[in-house]
Amino acid sequence: MVEGQAPVLTPAELFSEGLVEDPYPTYRRFLDAGPAHYVNYKRGAWAIFSHAGCSTAIRDVRLTAKRMGTFLLTIAPEHRTEFAELMRLFGLWMLFIDAPEHTRLRKLMNRGFSPAVVESLRPQVETIVGRILEPLMQVAEADLIQAIAYPLPMRVIAEMLGIPHTMETWLLACTEVIAHFFGAPNQHGVETLRPVERAVLELMHFFREATAARRKHKGNDLISLLLEIEEDGELLTEEEVHAQCVMLLFGGHETTRNLLGNGIYTLLRHPAETEELRENPGLIRSAVEELLRYESPVQYTTRVVKEELEICGVRLRAGELILFMLGAANRDTTQFREPDRLDLKRVSNPHLAFGAGAHFCIGNQLARLEGQVAIQKLLQQFPRMRQAQKRVEWVPNAVLRGLKALPVAL
Repeated sequence: MVEGQAPVLTPAELFSEGLVEDPYPTYRRFLDAGPAHYVNYKRGAWAIFSHAGCSTAIRDVRLTAKRMGTFLLTIAPEHRTEFAELMRLFGLWMLFIDAPEHTRLRKLMNRGFSPAVVESLRPQVETIVGRILEPLMQVAEADLIQAIAYPLPMRVIAEMLGIPHTMETWLLACTEVIAHFFGAPNQHGVETLRPVERAVLELMHFFREATAARRKHKGNDLISLLLEIEEDGELLTEEEVHAQCVMLLFGGHETTRNLLGNGIYTLLRHPAETEELRENPGLIRSAVEELLRYESPVQYTTRVVKEELEICGVRLRAGELILFMLGAANRDTTQFREPDRLDLKRVSNPHLAFGAGAHFCIGNQLARLEGQVAIQKLLQQFPRMRQAQKRVEWVPNAVLRGLKALPVAL
């Protein structure tokens, strides 16, 4: 090896065919062996598994959220320029921006997602949930993913954005394409990226027209609010508004869908805890927090190293990719007592389901609200609900982990 050259590492197998179905034994094996490991993500990347490591390092300003280039690592170099515009549009998302631009965007957008604003939506969410559950009263069996987990988050975020219900099927199809892109890191190819580009361009065009309409006739929706928000003389640009709307639509649906599906599935597997929650509705807030920890909707997030630094005893060089394994951190025995046990009364629960630091999920309060309302109403209205099939199938998505279907007997 040439002096000064980094040693060639053999990545440990983390991302395998069976990981999505049950990642926790794999996480436990990595956690027991140490907080950080070099794994088979794209061309190889360091992954942080411990809660302390994730919670601390994800806040490190020497790491950047600007990581769009990493999404093209599995694409042949001669094809990467074809997707330059797609990467530029993704790069406008607040999710992929650093300070000071991120600070400005976050400050402006926080106005639409403050705890008070979200709590004011509770009656609206309760009404939507009631309408969604009403048809289930007439049937003996149902797929709760299709009946609740898919439509509820989209209906809520669409109403917030002032989007007609008639558009929801198309919007769901677009977000599904984008979700597959983010969740299959080792399978990106030209043929998988082209549908993603079409979906993003179509959504940007849709919100461009919606924004133009709001400028002529302002409403009470989030798009109108984003156009009016001003903080210290700063305004969102037109393209920033369009890009953040696409991000909110995607994030507002995908994460909450998995919170609902995974959460209900977990409760069905724990009948004693479910009965306790049904008899004591006051537990719903701590219950949702525990469900977020126990079956995290987002299993990991990534960053890129800006300058040489050390994390969890590992020396990282500029340009290296790093993964924060949130799902593993939420099962860390050094942070949580009996982490593999579902405890709906868990008092100390600093889970990382929504990330941490500057990029902490802006819609976390909305996701929590939807989870609280939907799960509570479902348990109250269907006290005999049980799984109709013992085996479930998971969407092949390593980051946005969720069920394909959840058949239940009502």
